[in-house]
Amino acid sequence: MKKYLQLLRVSNYLKNGYIFMPAFFSGRLLEKAVFINSCIAFAAFSCMASAIYILNDLMDIEEDKLHPEKKFRPIPSGKISKASAYILMGILVLASLGIAYYLEATLAYIIGAYLLINIFYSVKLKHFAIIDIAIISIGFILRIEAGSAATGIMISKWLMMMVFLLSMFQALAKRMDDVVMNTDSQIMVRKSINGYSLEFLRIGISILSAVLFVCYLMYITSPEIEARLGMNAYYTALPVLLGLFRYLQLCYVHSQSASPVKILIKDHFIKFTILVWVLSFAYLLKYSLP
Repeated sequence: MKKYLQLLRVSNYLKNGYIFMPAFFSGRLLEKAVFINSCIAFAAFSCMASAIYILNDLMDIEEDKLHPEKKFRPIPSGKISKASAYILMGILVLASLGIAYYLEATLAYIIGAYLLINIFYSVKLKHFAIIDIAIISIGFILRIEAGSAATGIMISKWLMMMVFLLSMFQALAKRMDDVVMNTDSQIMVRKSINGYSLEFLRIGISILSAVLFVCYLMYITSPEIEARLGMNAYYTALPVLLGLFRYLQLCYVHSQSASPVKILIKDHFIKFTILVWVLSFAYLLKYSLP
């Protein structure tokens, strides 16, 4: 069972938490129907995400065998056969689309688009620098769209922009880790690394972090948000800024720019800033909604 959980990358389901954003920012997350629909969309998207992870592992078997960490994954290590992986992937795709269509046809189309984009990504597009991180970021936008389709709740354009920028920021940080590994061990962890350098990545991460924070400020000071949450919403910018600085510190000072999920799970400072931000935003929502 452990090897299959590893194959499915269950820990990466944290990324699918973006599906709950429309419900959270509207202040309707605790409504029974909204919460249940968001959970169903989360389950459907998680099934598809696992199918995509399996597809990536199947496409990268030979490269993963040379990677110091990925070589221990179930498929390159031989713990799970290719035939079993293909069967499981097919089951997950059908389950995902079936669950999504049962809830809302639009949700199924969104998840289907996610599947199609990632097939192109896995087969070819992930080998091209910049295009690879753009596709990853589009995947997070589709997660928000999935949450919106499941609940019928629209989300602010500023939040959509922030999610795209944040995912680009995290993807560039992950590429920095790959570039360092390629330089130190001379292992080509991915073909797109030839299109990146540490200097380019540092500049890109710095630009994205600045634009991301400005977008958040624009969001919380927009007339719509001030009308809903009041003038004190700008206080929530503090944990956002501290979290960004901590991530930059991990990247530049401690050279820890690996998987964002691993950082989120292990780094207590970032977990604390996220908790403070969630609680402060939830507090403002609670006392602003009728």
